[in-house]
Amino acid sequence: MDYSFQDVRRALARRGPVIRRNTMPVDIPTLLLVFPVVALAMALAVLIVAWGQPRGDGLLQWGAGLLMVALAFPLFILNIRAHGAQPFWMVAGNVLLSLSYALSLAAVSRFHGRPCPRLRTLLPVALAAAGALAFMRQHELRVALGGVLFGLQGAMVAHEVLRRDNASLGRGSWLLALGAGMVVLLYAQRTVGVLLGGTDVALLQVPHTLQIGSQLLGLAGLVFTTLGFILMGRERSDAEHQKLARLDMLTGVPNRRALMDALERMFAQAVRERQPLALLMVDIDRFKRVNDTYGHLAGDAVLAAVASCLGAGLRTQDILGRYGGEEFLVGLPGTDLAGAARLAERLRQSVQDMAVPWAEQSLHVTVSIGVHAQVPAGTAMADAMIDAADQAMYAAKRAGRNRVETQQAAASAAGPA
Repeated sequence: MDYSFQDVRRALARRGPVIRRNTMPVDIPTLLLVFPVVALAMALAVLIVAWGQPRGDGLLQWGAGLLMVALAFPLFILNIRAHGAQPFWMVAGNVLLSLSYALSLAAVSRFHGRPCPRLRTLLPVALAAAGALAFMRQHELRVALGGVLFGLQGAMVAHEVLRRDNASLGRGSWLLALGAGMVVLLYAQRTVGVLLGGTDVALLQVPHTLQIGSQLLGLAGLVFTTLGFILMGRERSDAEHQKLARLDMLTGVPNRRALMDALERMFAQAVRERQPLALLMVDIDRFKRVNDTYGHLAGDAVLAAVASCLGAGLRTQDILGRYGGEEFLVGLPGTDLAGAARLAERLRQSVQDMAVPWAEQSLHVTVSIGVHAQVPAGTAMADAMIDAADQAMYAAKRAGRNRVETQQAAASAAGPA
């Protein structure tokens, strides 16, 4: 029996469709509704945290970007409910979405203390608006162009957060970059899907597998980027607190605890490499007279000026810290006694030549410096070497102050302050 092509088509039609569309039983408008709810909740949380905080941390810009997301997705939902009859809502939504990425880029730049170039920030927004208007009723082209622009904006955010000149790349930075990478992947797959002829990918009304997957990927990216940005701020705050806890608040040099930790590492390296290590104990001469004559605020100014003067004369690998009161301790790795004595003399001369402005006059002070250096046989010698430098400093005091004295071995003596 001969069958015609029409007979085959009718038979297949009676049996049901052989090729099913790659769809999932998910309501797209309901899925899209999650975006404004999550974005609005996170925006409110970020803006509440930003309230009263320095504007340079980028929180205001990030919160504003989240608000743009919260405004954009209701427009997409309205367009779906109108069965695509109101494409202007899609245009407005695309512009708001592009603006949210621009604000994210501005927030990251501001967080790291850099000005954000307006061209990189605003040009994609302008192109998104122009492209959406030009292809208002050509949804495939509009989706493809938007995917390219939005993906580029996501890549710029990832690049900005992973720049090498950033102060640090903590977990928050990598989390934000991961979220931005999800955004790039989201728009890349949508753009490629449209260019390969997948018209269902461009239609938000169709619950296509790729469509649903991209929306879930975008939601994850939104959460990851925001959590990453907040974590960046927390990590920077923690680092600043740790730094402040290890610095002397008055002079800006390491406090005694941080100084001793650094010296412990320096001693361990000197023992391991069998290299000499020199210590300088520096004491401001007649510091009590400064406080009694000009007041404690003047004394504070002198302490800060002396610390700055000493630090300016040291190498990068040297360590300077406030040992206590008006005393400073300097560690010089790889330096013998003769070299340490020469440096101590230069530091003494620099302090003597320094003028500290105070109440329309200049204050002048001098320092006495004790020097001790040797190749330590073990880290247990740290206290003995510090004591030797301290006794050498007292010897300088007894010899008339404003001078440098050296000592080969630890001793036990006391002298005038």
